Amino acid sequence: MKNILIALGNREHADQLIAQAVKLAKLTNGKIWISHVTESNPEDYLARESGPQFVFDERAEKQKKKDTFVKQCAKGIQENHGIPAEGFIVEGSVAKAIKQKVDEYGIDLVIAGHRKKDFLYELFSSNKKKDLVDELKIPLLAVPIV
Repeated sequence: MKNILIALGNREHADQLIAQAVKLAKLTNGKIWISHVTESNPEDYLARESGPQFVFDERAEKQKKKDTFVKQCAKGIQENHGIPAEGFIVEGSVAKAIKQKVDEYGIDLVIAGHRKKDFLYELFSSNKKKDLVDELKIPLLAVPIV
């Protein structure tokens, strides 16, 4: 497992996912890639929908903060653990965006968080992890989020 991709959903879960990736990267002398999938770039003219300017400005600011956070996480891994790491934001659907990066970077393992939901939530929502498992041809480590 030379290339490990962390599929980061929420910043609150970053420490738990990074801890698992660091353990595996140390064992395999691997590299860690941190990815956060987001909606289309709000600064892209074609991605804009009708609405007030402040909505687009707010979305652009949120994306900049997410990008900064992901890159800070990668820098922290390098400085604190001596493991090569890179962070990036990807636009689009979760399964397709992660699959694209898996193919592009030769990822050997994807690490994602998993939180148990109640029955009604599962009944009426799409299962992104199942979609991801169906798309990938490599192992997916689902880390229980506490």
